[in-house]
Amino acid sequence: MKSRIKEPKILMIYDKLENIHLHASDNNHLSQCLKDIATDLHAEWYPDEMSSKVYKKNRIQFTTAPKSEKRFEAHRKYIDIHIVLKGREYVEVGSEGSLTNRTEYDPEQDILFGDMQEGGRFAGYLEPGSFLVCFPDDAHLVGAHEQTPAIVEKFVYKIPV
Repeated sequence: MKSRIKEPKILMIYDKLENIHLHASDNNHLSQCLKDIATDLHAEWYPDEMSSKVYKKNRIQFTTAPKSEKRFEAHRKYIDIHIVLKGREYVEVGSEGSLTNRTEYDPEQDILFGDMQEGGRFAGYLEPGSFLVCFPDDAHLVGAHEQTPAIVEKFVYKIPV
């Protein structure tokens, strides 16, 4: 019997906010979160008490760092949704299975870091009007710039899987 090598896969979603309603999910928590984004994105509060128990909504502000100083991160317990409100950040997404020089997985923080092998990854800019969904198999490098630093304000949603 031949053994099959599992091909690395990227499940991420990168799209415009105006299309968020097109991304239905079998994951009820993800669906609730996408509904909140479509209807109450700029609200600092949760639309109802149940939502605060289903996902976390964090508003953060930072200055981007050079891409060379950033590492890929991966999570196992949460789906991340990144939505830039102001500024512009460079992002890359690849398969968690393609990471090299990995750190030990920290289950309390639900994170591990690593470097990505060449090729087989998405790269681009996340700007106001677009969003990025990273699933647990998606290692992602965020908060970077290629040339000029930018001040970024964004929401990061954390949805349990």
